[in-house]
Amino acid sequence: MIQSYGSKYLNLLYFYIIKIHTNRGFGAGKSAFSRVLAVVVAVIVVLAVVGVVYEVTRPHTSSVSGPVKITFAGWVSSGEEYQFDVQMVDEFNSLNPGITVNFTPITTNYYSTLSTELTTGTGPSVFYMENTELPRFAAGGYLLNLTPYLKADPSFNLSDFIPSIINTFYYHGQLYAVPKDWNVLAVFYNKQLLAMAGLPPPPQNWNWSTFLYYLKTLKAKLPAGYYPMVLGPQWARILAFVHEAGGDWVNAQGTGTPSNTTPIYEGLAFWYGLYQDGYATLNTNLAAGWNGGDFALGKVAMVVSGGWTIPVLESNSSKVPMGEWGVQWMPSDVQRGTMLFTVGLAVNSHLSAAQTQAAVKFVEFFTGEQGQFQWVEKGLALPTRLSILDNSTYIHDQPIQAYMAEQYPFAYGWAYNTINWDAMHTQVHDTVANLFAGTITLQQAYQQIIMETNESLKGS
Repeated sequence: MIQSYGSKYLNLLYFYIIKIHTNRGFGAGKSAFSRVLAVVVAVIVVLAVVGVVYEVTRPHTSSVSGPVKITFAGWVSSGEEYQFDVQMVDEFNSLNPGITVNFTPITTNYYSTLSTELTTGTGPSVFYMENTELPRFAAGGYLLNLTPYLKADPSFNLSDFIPSIINTFYYHGQLYAVPKDWNVLAVFYNKQLLAMAGLPPPPQNWNWSTFLYYLKTLKAKLPAGYYPMVLGPQWARILAFVHEAGGDWVNAQGTGTPSNTTPIYEGLAFWYGLYQDGYATLNTNLAAGWNGGDFALGKVAMVVSGGWTIPVLESNSSKVPMGEWGVQWMPSDVQRGTMLFTVGLAVNSHLSAAQTQAAVKFVEFFTGEQGQFQWVEKGLALPTRLSILDNSTYIHDQPIQAYMAEQYPFAYGWAYNTINWDAMHTQVHDTVANLFAGTITLQQAYQQIIMETNESLKGS
């Protein structure tokens, strides 16, 4: 470019020399010609220098062309999920020629890898974010506050999201991720094994007493090699019963356990009692090693599991034929209660203005009504939008998932708005594992859970 400016002014100099020499209007004498020539040369040189300096120092934004480029990252739990992510990216790119999204899944150690990338400035533009992990990433300044962007777009309709779900993605009153889907706990039952024990499908309004009656009857009447239920030392399952007992794990301020911790004891005692009294065996004793997978083997009458069990039951490896299994809401005690698990899309807070705008647009596309409908129609997760839950096509196509999702008014989020979630959960999980291993008593486990939770949240 500098060379072109030099050529431009050299040509201009050549033009004026010829003009002066041939045009009589410039003067007829040699000395006059020399004087005029000197002035012209000086002017041309100054213009050339100014042009070169301008070209070197001016911003070059006008020379940049092409679409805004952003990256999208997530984990891949199945081939179908990977294909869907690719499909959504391709569709978005085709609808937005000014933006190019590249899908770059993180295949190992998702959150530690994501944390390292964000810390070093190499993180993705948009990425999956669970509500349990959101507070520490938001507190670190790595997540974009989406509130002003999404409130400014009425067509996105934030009020369409299930309140108990989207509320788990707020931190200090601001929204840092948008839920793309969720799942919920329910009771899966084997119709054939219940009939073998003379039991009808469980009723929707059943309680802990009815639940125990079913398990006691199954234990008494099932032949050897069959199990009334399988379970594990899973705090996320126990918490459903804590909520049913009318309590919670952490208080509303996030500073420790609630003042009344009796429901924590009651939920823990009920779940552990199912194993201790012989109504349930540990899932580690069966081949699959997890509740839903063991149920699909055809030897278990009932399990507490989530919607992720449905694809397993619909696969060719399932020993329970379609139509031979059903799903019922969780039993209640003091109140209805179950656990919800959800994943959202967050945006990197360290992007250019153009990239930020593109990233927010991609989040709106992915979690909007049309994009979310495409995903939940695959049956792998539940919609977070009320409009889809009320959609007759969705209810017809996914009747079991739609029925499970009706529990949302009394579903509690697996999140407690604390930056030290991992440490707190790990401690409590280990305590529950020790209880089931027989190294501590029920009372000791209860006291340790209270102590560990309060210690983890001290000063929060």
